[in-house]
Amino acid sequence: MARVLRLVVLLLGVAGCDASKILGNGDALAPAKPVTWVNDAWTQPVPSWGSPVRLGLPVALGDILLGNAGSIGAFGGHQGGHVEGLNHVWIPTRLGIPVRSWAAGKVTKIEDMGSRGTPDGLHEFFITIDYGQGLYGKHMDVDLPLVKVGDAVLEGGLVGNMRGSAEFMLIDNRRTDGERAGSSGSPVSPFDYLKDDVKAALVARQVAEVAAPYFARGASAGNARPWEPYLTNPMLFHADHRGTCVGEWILTNKNWKVPDAVYYDVMVLFDVTNAYGHFQRVELMDHDWSVTGNKQGTSGAWLANDGPGKMVLTLQRGAPWYALYTVDESTGRARLTMEWKQGGYPAAITSNAAIYTERSATYLSGDAEGLGLGK
Repeated sequence: MARVLRLVVLLLGVAGCDASKILGNGDALAPAKPVTWVNDAWTQPVPSWGSPVRLGLPVALGDILLGNAGSIGAFGGHQGGHVEGLNHVWIPTRLGIPVRSWAAGKVTKIEDMGSRGTPDGLHEFFITIDYGQGLYGKHMDVDLPLVKVGDAVLEGGLVGNMRGSAEFMLIDNRRTDGERAGSSGSPVSPFDYLKDDVKAALVARQVAEVAAPYFARGASAGNARPWEPYLTNPMLFHADHRGTCVGEWILTNKNWKVPDAVYYDVMVLFDVTNAYGHFQRVELMDHDWSVTGNKQGTSGAWLANDGPGKMVLTLQRGAPWYALYTVDESTGRARLTMEWKQGGYPAAITSNAAIYTERSATYLSGDAEGLGLGK
């Protein structure tokens, strides 16, 4: 069974950006096209206009930690410091395992992202490799680069030393159906681009070591959660739940630089039924873009058993919150107005309520700036 994801693709308002310009690797940025989403699939098919490059894994399959020891942070997953949805992936590995190139290519950029704040003073590096035919990847969380800009690398060639995490972002310049930032293509799931035999082996391990022992009883395992169980998950999904509160929301009537003791800056509401059960989950995160690393979040469950426009949120700490809400889809992006308190429902929705706007396919910080929230 398939459905069409109708993602609104918005470019950041950067002066001089031209979506039709020729990119550095000689590939023109493709026009936005809807993509057919395949339900209940571990990965998604690459559309015919996407890059034909196919990938191997950055570490040996047996070196990936699954289950409670780690588990893959899947593409699209709304978790950790990324309640807006992961546009890259986390791959926990055994310590001391170097990261290798997913495909043959050329090193085009090495970025020193600064100190991790650890006692040993190690810095984090990002290493970008152009694989050609519109596809390039960014190795993140690297402790020590083992390549330099201009180097040619083979698939499986050493890229860098890391500390137990083969974190990675893949961008396909031939696609614009996903999240966008500037004039590049869309971040895509590297698991969709794996070679068939590599993909089959990875999925087999995921099923045997995560889905069967954990998801089958509705339990999470490390980074893996049964309401977003697949290696590739939808990042934006309110469009498939029109008329409901389900989806990804950005707080827009309160400046993110001003702390708010009640409402969170980003909220994601799930109502998911899949092979592993029925899940009504909420993920919440505060982002203060004026203070580096200032992200505070929580998660929990929600129920709407008391009638339309009402929900009860049970979070990780504290008493339940009772909320009144409305959804307005009459113009442009949907708006969710919510007022909540502990101990019982508010008497009515007032001017103190939070107003959330449906998140767009623009990268979160750019979306926030475009909505006037400041950085």
